[in-house]
Amino acid sequence: MVRWQLSRVDGALGACSIPEALAGAPVGVNENGQAWMASSAENEGVDERDLIWARLEPLLVADLPNWLILPHTETTSRQWWQDRAGAVAEIGFGRASIPLALGQMARLGVPGRLIAVHRPPVGKPGIEALVVLEWTPAEEGMEFEFTCMDGRLDGKTDVGALLLAGQEVVSAPEVMVCPGTGGNDLERLLPFMSQLGSWSGPDVRWEFPEAAIGRLGVAGGLYSLAWLESGYRLGDFSGPAILLELDDSPLAGLAVVSWRASRMPNRLT
Repeated sequence: MVRWQLSRVDGALGACSIPEALAGAPVGVNENGQAWMASSAENEGVDERDLIWARLEPLLVADLPNWLILPHTETTSRQWWQDRAGAVAEIGFGRASIPLALGQMARLGVPGRLIAVHRPPVGKPGIEALVVLEWTPAEEGMEFEFTCMDGRLDGKTDVGALLLAGQEVVSAPEVMVCPGTGGNDLERLLPFMSQLGSWSGPDVRWEFPEAAIGRLGVAGGLYSLAWLESGYRLGDFSGPAILLELDDSPLAGLAVVSWRASRMPNRLT
């Protein structure tokens, strides 16, 4: 199985760069506790989607596979995005697309780039977060042991089946990386708590990397992934981890990841 490390981390949470945020720098938030990248005055009157595309287009490179992850709310503009980015990127909508993209990249086995952007509520200008993660195969790094996106567009998604499938891969993870900031962000999980099994045990750490930066949707999902990779490299984690991806989309995503150290060379005895 291919191992992966981040070779590039770029973007911003509000006015704070992603590398700075991962290093512990304070992320400025607005009165709602959200990171914020405001549009400049010169952009007033310009369609907000065009402004977002102007930021994203230079990040899509021709010599790498690209995955562009957009908020679920952008599904109503699927053709608009396909016309602009479809030739150079796989386009996904909602956090559940993140495990799907990771699985596709792992099967390709070549360096790839994941990009996500989070918009404020409809009718409000600006961008709250933009995250770029470039992954490269490495001797030491993360292994994506299980990646899955599942669900039905009518909203009757069986999250429990997804949880049970993940437990067949790892029964005792060290950490579960959860979406959002806690509380209502896990409301969709409540009907399936009984199917968490050992994942709800006292030895499993439930972490919310977005707690200090606000609910940042798909961008928050990529930020949490970079946060986990950084934690592995720094020795904060060593065992398997679960990435749970839920948002306002009817779909759900899950990834089981682990960290593998460099293979030691054979020694003569």
